[in-house]
Amino acid sequence: MDAIKENETKRIFAENEEDLLNECMKSLVYGIQSLDVVEKVAVGELNAYVKQLIGEYAALSERVSDKMKKLDVDPEVFGTMKQKWQKKMVKLSIFGDKSNSNIAEKLIKGTNMGVTDLTRCLNENAISVSDETADIVRDTLAMFAGSVEALKKFL
Repeated sequence: MDAIKENETKRIFAENEEDLLNECMKSLVYGIQSLDVVEKVAVGELNAYVKQLIGEYAALSERVSDKMKKLDVDPEVFGTMKQKWQKKMVKLSIFGDKSNSNIAEKLIKGTNMGVTDLTRCLNENAISVSDETADIVRDTLAMFAGSVEALKKFL
């Protein structure tokens, strides 16, 4: 693995940057897809909050995408079959109970899975990625944590 930058405190590796950015993008894409499904069935305040979240996810996705472009990193392809499967799983999880409480519970569980995966990846790569990349991931994790807290009021 070749270092793309060295300084007094750490060496930054292209492979680690790519892995972390791809994991961040994956978490954001899965979140947006889930929110797109939920937006169609959530009502009232939850629907308004889901719309707000979609905007926050999109803004963070753009930051990740911009950083990937700067580094000439090709995003991992999330195949249409996997995307369709994920959307179907979200629909199935709320099929019998479309109450805001059930929807919020499912969103919290999904968000927590994203937090776990992204935190693990950050911890594995934090010492060998740029501060900018680490900050993007930390901002994503903070947004996830904030959304979990906000969703709790709908339980």
